[in-house]
Amino acid sequence: MTRSERNLGAPGAVLPGSPAEPPPVQGEVMGDGGSAAGTARSRLRRARPVIIGALVLAVIVLLNLLPGPEKDDRPLSPGNPAPDGARAVAEVLAAQGVDVVRATSYEDALAALDGGPATLFLNDAQAYLSAAQVAHLSEEADLAVLAAPGARQLSALDDGFEQLGAVPFDLGDDEPGLQADCSDPDATAAGTLSMTGTAYSGILECFPTTIGGTEGGLYVTSADGSVAVLGAPGILSNEMMPDEGHAALALGVLGSFPTLVWYEPTGADVVASGEGIDPLTLLPAWVDHLLVWLLACSVLAMLWRGRRLGPLAAEPLPVVVRAAETAEGRARLYQDSGSVAHAAANLRAATLARLARRLRVDRSATPVEVLDAASRQGGRPRIELERRLFHHTPTTNRELVLWAQEILDLEKEIPS
Repeated sequence: MTRSERNLGAPGAVLPGSPAEPPPVQGEVMGDGGSAAGTARSRLRRARPVIIGALVLAVIVLLNLLPGPEKDDRPLSPGNPAPDGARAVAEVLAAQGVDVVRATSYEDALAALDGGPATLFLNDAQAYLSAAQVAHLSEEADLAVLAAPGARQLSALDDGFEQLGAVPFDLGDDEPGLQADCSDPDATAAGTLSMTGTAYSGILECFPTTIGGTEGGLYVTSADGSVAVLGAPGILSNEMMPDEGHAALALGVLGSFPTLVWYEPTGADVVASGEGIDPLTLLPAWVDHLLVWLLACSVLAMLWRGRRLGPLAAEPLPVVVRAAETAEGRARLYQDSGSVAHAAANLRAATLARLARRLRVDRSATPVEVLDAASRQGGRPRIELERRLFHHTPTTNRELVLWAQEILDLEKEIPS
């Protein structure tokens, strides 16, 4: 800002003989020139999307934190009525007089097994229990049915069980199921299975299959029949129960004793056993799919950002921008922010500076001296010039446009 503009915009300038003191002309406007309430409303309008998003996020978090109705959606859970649940087999066993006890912890399972003859169904898909815990539960139960256990959990058993691997085929509706082909009465009563799973080797192998040249079966028992490994636990699900001999095998094995202890371990049952538990087994199953999806997104992002965009375009500096473009851009900024008072103050200061140059007054002239010279050269009364330049401040965009045209007409009346 030049010295003349500072002098022209000096506050406290008074026109001699005027009925009232004119308001000070601001050569430099601080802020946006508006009131505090107007500034707050403008900032609230700009921040409205962020505020709405924060409120929606807060509502979602609050709904997730509020306690809702307990829903049993764990696979092969005796209380889950979904297709992957096992509520059907649990209710049928209860209707046949079997006391189905759902253990919620390792200690509860041991306490339930001490009550009398009982069958243990251990569904530890995430391998939370150690080999010692599995062996202890198997010793306490009259019949322990292990649902697709891992190789580590079988290592403490003395019955020669060994995990072979997944059965590498899928049985269709028009393909014959796996035949029992063993002397176990429950497997013989079932006849066939149409469900694939994990094959195991042991003393008595039912529903035989071959994995990597080694023979095994989907249902394997120990020599005394006190431990059974069910490599296809999906036959217990509500969806698969009506197929082939699934119901016969499930009801025959799990209903062998008056009490059935249904135990699904959780992360709270994990103990530091020193057996080198894989921490990945403690993660939910959807983490694997999420990692694959993130890997694919990362590759796509690298290809997107790393593709060749061609040679760089050289541009000479400094860049010359037309004055009209600069003025239009600045005007749009004032319009978007609603700074009418700020724009009016800048127009007033610029008008006085141009009038001073046109009238050839001294660079240190005050607004009073500029108005006196304009009144003498233009022929308009000084009171009228004072009223149009100082006493009228537009408050809307429409008033700003009309007022700018008026002061432009005043400027054109001054001969150069």
